[in-house]
Amino acid sequence: MQKINAATRLSSNELACLIEENLSAKSHDFAKLSGGQLHTGNPTWFISGLKRAGYNGITCAQFPDGQFDLKIKDALEPFHRTGTPLTWWVGPLSQPADLGRILQAHGFTHNRDMIGMAAELDRLAEFTPPDLDFTFEAVNTPSELKEWMPLFAATFGISADETPLTLDIFGQLSFSPDSEWRHYALLVEGQVVATGSLHLGAGVAGLYNIATRPDYRQHGLGTAITLLIYEEAKKMGYRIGALQTTYPNALRLYHRIGFEVYCKFGIYQRSW
Repeated sequence: MQKINAATRLSSNELACLIEENLSAKSHDFAKLSGGQLHTGNPTWFISGLKRAGYNGITCAQFPDGQFDLKIKDALEPFHRTGTPLTWWVGPLSQPADLGRILQAHGFTHNRDMIGMAAELDRLAEFTPPDLDFTFEAVNTPSELKEWMPLFAATFGISADETPLTLDIFGQLSFSPDSEWRHYALLVEGQVVATGSLHLGAGVAGLYNIATRPDYRQHGLGTAITLLIYEEAKKMGYRIGALQTTYPNALRLYHRIGFEVYCKFGIYQRSW
C-alpha cells in the first residue's frame, strides 16, 4: 500500500481512521495462516483456523440503517457455524456509536479499551541513548525470533504451553516475501532486554509488541526501542506512526515523545 505522506496535513478524523486501518490490517494477517479466511466488505471478518478469540474477528463494521440485531447475527454466522471464538474491534469507523453496548446484548464480553495514538515521525523527540551498553538489532531469521519470543510472551501473558504456537504463528507471518511485519530487539550482553515490532499496514508504521525485561526497567529502554524502531520506519519511507495502548504509563511515555491521542477502541470477545 502507498505510504501516507505527512506533507499533506491530515485531520484528526483522518488520523483516527488510519490508526484503525493499521490495527485492522495487522489483525487480518491471521487469515494468511493455514485454514484462514478473509472476507472483505461490511463488516470485514477474518478466521485463522485456530480456536482462539485473539486470532479471529470482525473489524470495520458499519451498520448505519438499523436492523442491528439481524446484521450482527448475519456477521456472526461464519463463527457460530464453526464454533470459532472471536474478537470484535469497535473503533472510530464503527457504526452505530453504541455498537459495543449492542454487542454485549449478543453475548459479547467487554475485554478492554485501548487508546489510539499517532504522530508525524519527523516530529518525534530526539533519541537519547540509555545509560547502558546495548545493541539494537532487527529480527531477520526464525532462530532470532526464537530468542526474541520469551520476553514478548512473558510480558503479554502468553503461557509456556502457548508459546510454541505463538512462535509458529509469528514465524509464518514474519518471513514471507509479502510480510508487513518487522521485529526488533535491544540486547545487553547478548540477552534480549526489550522488544518491539512494526506492522506496515494502511500506509503507516504501526508499533506493536513493546516489552522491557523487568530487571532492566527505569533505564529508558521503552523510549529507546520506540524511537529506534521509528527511525527504521523513516528509512523505509514512512512518515506517520500509529499505535494503541491500554496502560497509563505507556500513554504518558508516548505522549512525551510526540504522540497524540486520536481515538479509542473497545475490544469485545465471545465464544460459543
